Amino acid sequence: MQLSTDGFQALVAAAASRARDAALVADAVGIAVTLDGKVPEDVGRKALSLPEQVLLEAAELCGAGLTTADGGEELLVLSETGRLRVLADGSATPGGPGHVLGSVKWSGRPRSVTRLHALAEEHQRRQYAEVARWLADRPRAEVTARLDAIAHALLHMAPVRMYVGDRTFGNLGDDANLPGRSLAPGADASVLTSLAAADVTAWSPEEATFVVCLHALISSGAPVRAEEFNGAQLDPEELAAFLGERIRAYGAPVPACDALGIGARLELLADACARARAELVRAGTVFYRRINGVSLHKREDMMPGPVGWSEVPAPLAEVLARHCGTPLTTGTDPEAALDAVARIPGALAERPAPAGFGSAYEAFLHEVFETVAESLGCDVAMGRGPRRTDGLGPATATRDCYCAVAPSRRFVRRFDGDSASLVRTLSAYSARMRYNTWHYLPHTMAWTEGRQPARDDWFFAPVMPDITDWSDRHHTGHVAFGVRHAIRVPLGIVLDGAYRPGLYDLRLLRTTDPQFELGDLRAAIAVGRVLECLHQAAAEAGVVVSDFDNAWYRAFHG
Repeated sequence: MQLSTDGFQALVAAAASRARDAALVADAVGIAVTLDGKVPEDVGRKALSLPEQVLLEAAELCGAGLTTADGGEELLVLSETGRLRVLADGSATPGGPGHVLGSVKWSGRPRSVTRLHALAEEHQRRQYAEVARWLADRPRAEVTARLDAIAHALLHMAPVRMYVGDRTFGNLGDDANLPGRSLAPGADASVLTSLAAADVTAWSPEEATFVVCLHALISSGAPVRAEEFNGAQLDPEELAAFLGERIRAYGAPVPACDALGIGARLELLADACARARAELVRAGTVFYRRINGVSLHKREDMMPGPVGWSEVPAPLAEVLARHCGTPLTTGTDPEAALDAVARIPGALAERPAPAGFGSAYEAFLHEVFETVAESLGCDVAMGRGPRRTDGLGPATATRDCYCAVAPSRRFVRRFDGDSASLVRTLSAYSARMRYNTWHYLPHTMAWTEGRQPARDDWFFAPVMPDITDWSDRHHTGHVAFGVRHAIRVPLGIVLDGAYRPGLYDLRLLRTTDPQFELGDLRAAIAVGRVLECLHQAAAEAGVVVSDFDNAWYRAFHG
């Protein structure tokens, strides 16, 4: 069965081809900024600079046409990164190649548009210059601390790509200019390397704006907040408005700061935002993120109301009841239900292993994920974690982790008896998730605090559930094995006297539509709390998981 997609560059090229055929600028823009419906339009438009916004909005309001013939004015180009550019002088795309869509053909361009465009360019220049002057007045030690904090965040989180005016800053792909997967810390091609070696007065206004804005962003909450500006302009005024909106959403007052310069204003707003969010975290608010897998744009939100035991899928409650010997329904008292669930790992230790499994507990885990896959309409449900929790250390290797992957019956039928392809697919999902556990371990286990860990290739442990759409375009494994829509619920347990976030997780995926909805995420979070209870009890009982490696998938599904 064919699960692979054509990848990101093919998606950009196809969207450009469709946009090029549009008669009106408005239609072409709608296709280009959404990459033909794969990116929310409001997200796609965030990549436009202020001068570009002015020109496009005027052209759309005037009903301007799109022409590939000579005689048009502004040139529309869809860059290789999926960013729509509006080139006022009709020149080639700055910063790299792209797909030319056509020129704007006005039926009499209003003079006001020219004036507004010039004003927008001047406003943007003044704004960046103000930020640059403010940063140049800061002590050099403070500037260095900002660069160090940005580098640390970028190295230990998912890729980012954002814009300041015409400039692109990112660590994704061959054109990366920030440290991360493509560039090592201190690499000559890294913007941060050249900035660290130069006086701030020698930085470009765009570079200073990038540093000030990104530092404010990662200071306003978790460092992964930076991903909320993926595919967007890192504009100082837009960032200030964003932080104000977040503070209000957290139920806190926005500090009076309009009289301050933009640099000081961002510092004050970032601090207020971080403190307001921390209060909600302490109060037990469930935060989650919506992720667009094409633009990598991520948006934090808050769950409306608590997630309870009643949202555990009824078929799973039946499985749990059968194994713990206690009647469980979605109406059972939550504490009594979890107390009963916590007894399952110990009880299973005394039962023989069913055929195909190394232990009764591993068979039970697989049944749990199978039941979740069927109940929530997934192609696959899976969960990862360490094979054993005793003896975890910085040298823990990928082979010391597992990922139990359970396909739904519908997904298996799609392979039409091709067991080799099914095994290859499930093994690929499992192998990647086993690697993720290893990747998060230094942060999960706090090996990064107070001393240098044995390895530096680690990511911040995830703590927020998320829903991802159209993730089958960037990551090599996601492209090859069709991971289109997904849910992730990070899970942790108390180990060695401390809570260990992201040591485990629950993942649901679909290789075809429909997308997951908020109700699916709530059910997954409820299942995750059951799994946390099971993982905690299994760790305390010293349970070891030996199944769910590649050999196991060949034996079980082959």
